[in-house]
Amino acid sequence: MILYILHQSCVADSTLIFNVLSFGAKPNGVIDSTQAFLDLSFEGVIGVSIIGDALDATLWACKLAGSTDCPSGGATSLSFTNSKNININGLIGVKVNAAGNSPNIDGIHVQLSRNVAIFNTSIKTGDDCVSIGPGTKELWIEQITCGPGHGISIGNLAKDLEEEGVQNVTVKNAIFKGTQNGLRIKSWARPRNGFVQGAYFLDVVMFNVQNPIVIDQNYCPQNINCPAQVMKIRITM
Repeated sequence: MILYILHQSCVADSTLIFNVLSFGAKPNGVIDSTQAFLDLSFEGVIGVSIIGDALDATLWACKLAGSTDCPSGGATSLSFTNSKNININGLIGVKVNAAGNSPNIDGIHVQLSRNVAIFNTSIKTGDDCVSIGPGTKELWIEQITCGPGHGISIGNLAKDLEEEGVQNVTVKNAIFKGTQNGLRIKSWARPRNGFVQGAYFLDVVMFNVQNPIVIDQNYCPQNINCPAQVMKIRITM
């Protein structure tokens, strides 16, 4: 694997290139290059592109082999905070694949984000295929296949007293196979200032889906100390 990080400076209008090979990574699929990627994070940056295919990496080979002693770190070590114009391109051969009964394992979670696009993705998991949290605006999901799992969910919402709404979410050309739910909006029965506005679901096909469309405003997964207020979040499609 060869990964380049390009950062374009707004002040000098120049491009800085960081090659992870210079930090000890080896592209031979044999030597563990985890250390070169640990704690790789970006904060307060504008205009970053990550280019690389992640093929032949030790981590992925170990996971595909089903080993329980794989190198730590991996994709979860890559994080973006307070950043804009992030582009991840050329990442192929990575599968989101977990058992249908695996607990609390969302495939992709989007929250407090704007203008996120997810294309050409297949996700198999035990929880939400895509989980859409508070503060998500202008989210576009297209050509996605989900199953097994809990489908695509907006929420859960109304968990916190002060909470941003979800606005302008589009799901297009989606296929659900053997999922518990298809398209779901879930919120706790609490008076909150959150909302769902402008949710669009287009050209969706479902096979063997238990609950194709769910709007649950009494969400309480464990059925313990469940709130029972009448006022709930506003939902407008």
